Amino acid sequence: MRVVNVGGPIALGVIGAILYFAMSDMLQGVDTKMIGLILMAAALLWLVVGLFANRPRSSVTTERTNVQGTGGVAPGHGPGGQSVEREVRHDEL
Repeated sequence: MRVVNVGGPIALGVIGAILYFAMSDMLQGVDTKMIGLILMAAALLWLVVGLFANRPRSSVTTERTNVQGTGGVAPGHGPGGQSVEREVRHDEL
């Protein structure tokens, strides 16, 4: 099972929102609005990349085998032939 850590991006986004919305030029010579926007954008990027990188990955392989001489006649497979289909699922952890 994969675990997605969202605490870091949320904390970074909250700090960015505080700098952007709540602090109005409290620091001389520092543009808190721009720093807040940068932090919120970084948090969004971090969250999207984290969710994308930790998505469940699996692949399904279908194997079809024609079996001859089973004694029965399967429809569409000719006399004595039968088709066996098996799906194999591979989950990456």
